[in-house]
Amino acid sequence: MSSSDWNEVKLLAADFQRIQLTTSSQRLGERNCVEIVAKLISAKLLDVVFTTDGKEYVTPVHLTKELKDEAYVQGGRINILDAARALKVDPDVASNLCEKLAKDEPDDYCIVHGQLIGFTYLDQIAEDILDKLEQNGYINSLKISQQFDLPVDMIDSMLEKRNKNLAFNLHKNKNNPYLYYTDSYFNSIKRIVRGALLAITRPVLCTAIINQCSLDEKEFFTVFESLLAEKQVPGILTDRIGNACTYVPNIHTKTLNNWVMNFYSNNNYLDYEAMNSVGITDPISYISRMQLGKELIALTTCSVGPKILDDISAAIEECISSGTWIDIMDFVPVVFDTKDGVLVLEYLLKKNKISKGFQIFDDTALVTDKFIEVQSERIINTLDTKIKKIIESGEYENALINWKIQQKLAEDKNPELSRKEERKKKSGGKHGGGTQGRETKIKAVKKKYGQKSKQHDSDSDEQENKLVASEQFMMEIVNADEIRKNLENEESFKDVDEDKNSLIEKIVSYLYPILNKESLRRSQEIYDQVMANRMGDLRKVHQDISCKLLLLLSDLHQYIKGIQKFDNTETQGQLTSFLIKSIGGEILEMVKCYLELNKAQSKSKSNQYDKKVVDAIEKLQKSLTSKLIDDFHVAVDELLSSLDIVQKKYDRKKEREHLQNNRQLLLKLLSDIEGDSAQVLLIATQILFQSITQTMIRVSGKFVSVLLGFLQKHLSDQDFFILQNYHDLVVQLLKAEDLEEKNNIKSKLEETTPNVKNLVINFKKS
Repeated sequence: MSSSDWNEVKLLAADFQRIQLTTSSQRLGERNCVEIVAKLISAKLLDVVFTTDGKEYVTPVHLTKELKDEAYVQGGRINILDAARALKVDPDVASNLCEKLAKDEPDDYCIVHGQLIGFTYLDQIAEDILDKLEQNGYINSLKISQQFDLPVDMIDSMLEKRNKNLAFNLHKNKNNPYLYYTDSYFNSIKRIVRGALLAITRPVLCTAIINQCSLDEKEFFTVFESLLAEKQVPGILTDRIGNACTYVPNIHTKTLNNWVMNFYSNNNYLDYEAMNSVGITDPISYISRMQLGKELIALTTCSVGPKILDDISAAIEECISSGTWIDIMDFVPVVFDTKDGVLVLEYLLKKNKISKGFQIFDDTALVTDKFIEVQSERIINTLDTKIKKIIESGEYENALINWKIQQKLAEDKNPELSRKEERKKKSGGKHGGGTQGRETKIKAVKKKYGQKSKQHDSDSDEQENKLVASEQFMMEIVNADEIRKNLENEESFKDVDEDKNSLIEKIVSYLYPILNKESLRRSQEIYDQVMANRMGDLRKVHQDISCKLLLLLSDLHQYIKGIQKFDNTETQGQLTSFLIKSIGGEILEMVKCYLELNKAQSKSKSNQYDKKVVDAIEKLQKSLTSKLIDDFHVAVDELLSSLDIVQKKYDRKKEREHLQNNRQLLLKLLSDIEGDSAQVLLIATQILFQSITQTMIRVSGKFVSVLLGFLQKHLSDQDFFILQNYHDLVVQLLKAEDLEEKNNIKSKLEETTPNVKNLVINFKKS
């Protein structure tokens, strides 16, 4: 608003006041005044603030003056809401007014936490704080901020602003940013802490020192760091986690070092338990920090020096070279436990690059392979007599058969195992490829040391144990008691303590499968020698029955072809039924005789092999009642399979030769027959049938008439008359009851028999 306008306003105001003082007839009403003020405000000619009761108008300048006066009355600090109530204006108006005042006069006023604060008030607070600091030696800005409801940053800035003008030096604690102290106070704390530390001769928790000296934790560590930087602390802090730590004086560390060195020089090892007893809580770390720690090997109960390791190493080398055994627990100090012994043994074996030629028993006992070999051979040599008795009694043979049966059942349940066995048999134990593959023996070798090796080889060890178990279950020739007794008689075990019994038991467990395996091998060699003599006879018997059965089945093929020459189906069925019964009977008789002979020569009881044959025999017997030749063939094939007889494929090239041999056999039988006219007639008709059809026939006497009916078509009338007349005489002889009549018929048959024989011998197919 310009000065001219403001002058006009003043004139108007004067006029307005004069009119108000005039008589009522010339005065303005209250409503007119309100309207005039509203019009001035709308025209932006007047800037006023309404009071909360709506009855008064206040200009911003006057309101600002009243705000300052109110702040002064309140001691230099007033809440904005309290100011709004005191000035009877809206809180927003009061807030805006305070902000404008702080902005226009930043050196005198500020707004903090919704309060208008004058800097005179802050100066007064600062003076109070400095007085308190000078009086106590320290202050906590956080507590002061809480006391005066001011930000900590403001308190800190106030102190830093006045630090240069103070008569003393003001310091800020590094560990506690809210703590301020003077030089005199800090020096007094330093003297207290330094005196306490100088008085300590053994490790003490810092909390105990702090409590004893009635200090603040953060003050203590700040002072300690200052003393440490000035090299006035005769010790160090250890195991510090936050404010929790231990003060260890140098005199205590020196005493412990002297004790450790004396203990090591006397014993050549350091016992962790003894070190704990003198206050060394972490012996391994303590030893590693020492110069001595570079030459020591850390174990579970102690750290051992090179002298003890050299002595044990020399004992191990002597044991291996002499082929004996050694337990390193006999060469170590008493404080060593089994875990220490294992670690030392593994370390020395690895260091000396010794990885074979020995076995580890009872964790710490090293037994050379040479020692085991000598003991095994000594024990095996005492078993030859026992092995011979087992074989002669048949016990070994029965165990071998039962074991093979178990293996077969296992292969049936696990086809993969069977395929592996077949591949093994095909390879013949050769490796390297081709037919020239070099024969090798594969042996699972365990690593002799290291926990990792034990875990790594756990699967292969388990498979090896299963293989050993399968062999030892076959038959136990040498038992654990025999092995133990022989070992106890060994010179190196005679003077051992009772605690070495576990070592003997471990060696017994190790030798048990090895000795049984070797005993079984020797048993097999002796058994093979015994069986070689028996197998010659058994093989001959088997070959003999194979030839007979195969020849009989070859005849069966020809007989079937002969039966097929008959046109009548009923006749074919009768002849087939007779053929099955007769051929099957012969087969059964031969097989039963073979089994009896085989059982007698092998000197073994009934086994799974005999049962398989018996089952096949039963099936063949059932097939004899059937008229179907196919059922008979199936039963015969199963029987031959159970007897391990391979049926050869029928060879047509040898058919002519086979027929010729059969004819010669029948002709010989015919010529050798004397007085048996019925047999002469039967063989004669069979020979004639073969000559006519070029097939063989097998029939009984009741089928002779059937054969004659077939032959009639192929014989001359004269030849057929001779045969028919001979047949009639044979029938009459069988039916005749009178002795004279029988003699008469016999005389006629004797006269006719040469004619029948000549007819058969000289017959030629037209």
